[in-house]
Amino acid sequence: MIWLFATLGPHARAARNLMAVGRMDSFKAVSTEVPELSERFDRVLQAVVDALEPTSIPYLFIGGVASGGLGRPRSTADIDILIRPEDRERVLQALKASGFETEKTDPIWLYKAFQEGILVDIIFKSKGEVYLDPQMLEHQTQAEFHGKQLRLVSPEDLILIKALAHSEFTPGHWHDALALISYAKLDWEYLLQRARLAPRRLLSLLLYAQSSDLGVPDFVVSRLYQLIFSAQAPAPSLRAPRARRELRPMESILRYEIERLQEDFALDERLGELAVSISGEMRLGVPYLVLQGEAMTEEARERLTILAKKRFPEGRIENQVRVLEPLSWSTEAA
Repeated sequence: MIWLFATLGPHARAARNLMAVGRMDSFKAVSTEVPELSERFDRVLQAVVDALEPTSIPYLFIGGVASGGLGRPRSTADIDILIRPEDRERVLQALKASGFETEKTDPIWLYKAFQEGILVDIIFKSKGEVYLDPQMLEHQTQAEFHGKQLRLVSPEDLILIKALAHSEFTPGHWHDALALISYAKLDWEYLLQRARLAPRRLLSLLLYAQSSDLGVPDFVVSRLYQLIFSAQAPAPSLRAPRARRELRPMESILRYEIERLQEDFALDERLGELAVSISGEMRLGVPYLVLQGEAMTEEARERLTILAKKRFPEGRIENQVRVLEPLSWSTEAA
């Protein structure tokens, strides 16, 4: 039997008039070197607020607006909002009625709107199966913008979003997350509750932050480590370890292909950072694989089977991955 453990990994003056209320002490300016772009961005940002506030549709600003407001001052040329999937058509209609050009870019996760050359990304599923849920709405940060309330995602949720979005091609997300750790007043208990979304990615981020002398408490790292590994660590054995046997050729090939499947899971953008174990053995010359662990959605669970069958077209795949009930991960993590 071969067993592997897989970690999955799919403005400037715009904010100069933002005055924080609630958890924030101050809202840092989001800057750009192009004054004309800054003015257009300012107008379009307010137009988004004017279009959505009367509808009572839940939404939160994420992306550059939230990163610049909660973390390090930085420029951005587009606007990102996070909404619930069931609200995507209503949001698109509200923006269209307010003069925005709109498009249904990808029905799985993204619509777009445009005004004065400024892009508005309407996101209803962020990378890692992150959705706008009741906890995220409960912990949102309120800010005042030209007499109107601007709804920002909490710094804790933004850290998770940024950590999951980080990749070789988008390193800025990692540094945005580090800036949030450095600048924002974090609710560490809430961050630990949300950690189930991306436990390993978050742990690596926090350890990196500590190595850079950022103020991450040791108890947070310790509890996150326990959350990941406490149920997986094998009981210590008092017997002397047996000599490692040599793998037979077919077993070596199987192990290699399981490692490639692990990479397939990690690189697939439709999957989040979930803990899934892959065990496998050869039975009568046919690969037999068992997938175990937890997934946030049935779509993610089915995606695991699809990728496994693609890698092992002649193999037998037994998918024992459990789909978590909505919000059940937060109760377990707490």
